[in-house]
Amino acid sequence: MAGLVGAGLLRWLPAGGRPDGLTAVGLAGVRGGPKAALAVAVVELHLAEVVDTDRYGRLRRVVHTGPGRDATPLHRAVWAAVGRDLSLADAAVTPPVRRAQEEAVADLARRGLRCGRARLAAAGLLALAAGGTAVAVAAQGSLWTGLPPALLSLAVLCAPARTLAGHRLLRGMRRRHPLPGTAPAEPEETGLLAALHGRRALRLLVPAFAARTGLLGARTARETVARSDDGPHEGFAAGADGVGT
Repeated sequence: MAGLVGAGLLRWLPAGGRPDGLTAVGLAGVRGGPKAALAVAVVELHLAEVVDTDRYGRLRRVVHTGPGRDATPLHRAVWAAVGRDLSLADAAVTPPVRRAQEEAVADLARRGLRCGRARLAAAGLLALAAGGTAVAVAAQGSLWTGLPPALLSLAVLCAPARTLAGHRLLRGMRRRHPLPGTAPAEPEETGLLAALHGRRALRLLVPAFAARTGLLGARTARETVARSDDGPHEGFAAGADGVGT
């Protein structure tokens, strides 16, 4: 039981974070991690008329002078990656975009809004150990003694990587910014709603663009192959769970 308590503390603390100055991309990262952050960055570039899609759903630049002074490193990395037409899946695995995603998530961990990799790994090991012990107890006949800790261990392992501070931030922001009945007039509000509500907002606010680019989970009509020094990589749509959580 002590291991399970330790896993929970590692997994969900701190209860208070630093949300000041957080962008829509950052809020999306709190909600769904790097894939969600990338999805919102792409949507905001599209709403700013900096990036659009071709008929195959591949991203391409519309403006060649840069994504603007207020752009985050992830916006700039995406804009740089689509200097040639790329599907979102292939843009996502280019080294600059991957680095920008990692930096965005690391910043959220420093703010206390998401659990960092080391803490996630430590919490996972403690939860696995506690769960294994609980299963062994249940198998020896003490079902009602072993079952609750086993279920709690599973809950720790399967929970989103948000801390308590991240959960509170999202809950408060969603309360203040519920999904409207129609698309808002301001692009900034659209990006914020997409960050807070994921695929539900994308289906409502930018359905055609989200469908073309694969943000709703399906593959685009055609996908190019992005290569780094390590060779080809898997695509965005194959692991896009974070977009809608």
